[in-house]
Amino acid sequence: MQPLQVDNPKQVGEYVLAGRLGSGAMGAVYLGWSRGGRPVAVKVAKSELADDAGFRERFRREVEMARSVGGFWTAAVIDADPDAPRPWMATEYVPGPTLHQAVQTSGPLPEEAVRKLAAGLAEALCAIHGAGLVHRDLKPSNVLLGADGPRVIDFGIARALEHTGLTETGAFFGTPGFLSPEQIVGSEVGPRSDVFALGAIIVFAASARGPWGDGNTNALLYRAVHAEPELGDLPPGLRAVAAACLERDPARRPDPAQVLRLLGSPGGTAQQDWLPAPVKTLVEQRHTELKASVPKPGTLRVPTGPERTPLQVGNGVRFRTSRAAQLRWGSVCLAVAALAVGAVAEQGPLRLYEQAVFLGVLLALVGGAARFLVPALRPRRTLAVSREGLVVSEGGQRSQLWWYSIARVRVVPHQTRPWLVVWLAEGAAPPAQLGDRPFGRHHGGLRLFPIAHDEHPSLRDRHVEELRAALSWNLPHSYDPS
Repeated sequence: MQPLQVDNPKQVGEYVLAGRLGSGAMGAVYLGWSRGGRPVAVKVAKSELADDAGFRERFRREVEMARSVGGFWTAAVIDADPDAPRPWMATEYVPGPTLHQAVQTSGPLPEEAVRKLAAGLAEALCAIHGAGLVHRDLKPSNVLLGADGPRVIDFGIARALEHTGLTETGAFFGTPGFLSPEQIVGSEVGPRSDVFALGAIIVFAASARGPWGDGNTNALLYRAVHAEPELGDLPPGLRAVAAACLERDPARRPDPAQVLRLLGSPGGTAQQDWLPAPVKTLVEQRHTELKASVPKPGTLRVPTGPERTPLQVGNGVRFRTSRAAQLRWGSVCLAVAALAVGAVAEQGPLRLYEQAVFLGVLLALVGGAARFLVPALRPRRTLAVSREGLVVSEGGQRSQLWWYSIARVRVVPHQTRPWLVVWLAEGAAPPAQLGDRPFGRHHGGLRLFPIAHDEHPSLRDRHVEELRAALSWNLPHSYDPS
């Protein structure tokens, strides 16, 4: 870690910066500390990217998707601000060298360490691809070696940088030696492109050289498209896995789950001892630097700009209850009652039992109209789903739940109609009641929102699917799709 320079920011958002970790295609990366004392890696965009409206929009979209990536072996996205003067994102900080730094410093990793590295990266790709992302720039400098295993970083950044000034001059985005043939020739890029990069990383980690040897950029690109990879330096147990990943035809490559099966069950040393001694020394150095960089109390300056309040739902997905069916059926009841009164008036006096039947029917119709129309006079209830949580509003009142206060959220049938039900985390405060109607109970949870109850079943099904998609996108760690 390098000390901050005079022209480096001292604080980004709500994070105090303690040092410079490096730089990349998007911009500089800093070690930051949250108010609660959590270390984070803060990536700040270059000034030329900040002036690119297209980059900001792609950055916003890719960050939202990256937030949904779980899994053990990825550095989680914690915070971001695409609208800042220079867009930034904060991720989990992993105190350890990159794979590139480790191999440059200490040479190739032993076979068992490479197997555990490859297994961790394959599992990370399962999570990244499961969230709908393709990394597009998986390489040794985007793999951190932590004491407990590897971490993949910068997923989503490559897509955000597409069509910016960095790529529109005819250049490509990526790293020669780790780019798939389809990326090089401009074909469609999918998850199997990341598997190709994984194969190249296996070769690099085990031999300290790429599968296409050395040379200038054009030579490396040509060999990746036309030549066979150089795998002679690999241990026999890794050669078949690397060769499968480095197939030129994407359809012939395994997916990450198949790579895990090819690698077999991890064996040997415990996960905490997976790295060779020289690399463990590098990890320990990072831990020492981290302890020395803890900011002094009172260092954090509260931002003077507009407050970034939780639950900004302007860009969230909204759902509203409908009055259409209630008004329609209430109007039908009143119309039928009016027709009945008119028919009786034309017919003349009724017998006693006919009067009783007519009065009963009239009361039923008027009661039915009231049952439909009175609820229709109530304010409509609105549900907003955003990356921060849920907001239910009604008639100017607002009840909100942040994602960290929600243990589980599901769409469930209650009396044959779909409801959004939330289960609160232990110790979380219940949402504020709206008007005189408390939230109903459902097996320990709260019925937060009725989903299109007054709509046609086909429209209701569509709203349910849209809500499920919104929950899966914005609340992946709390949403229960079952």
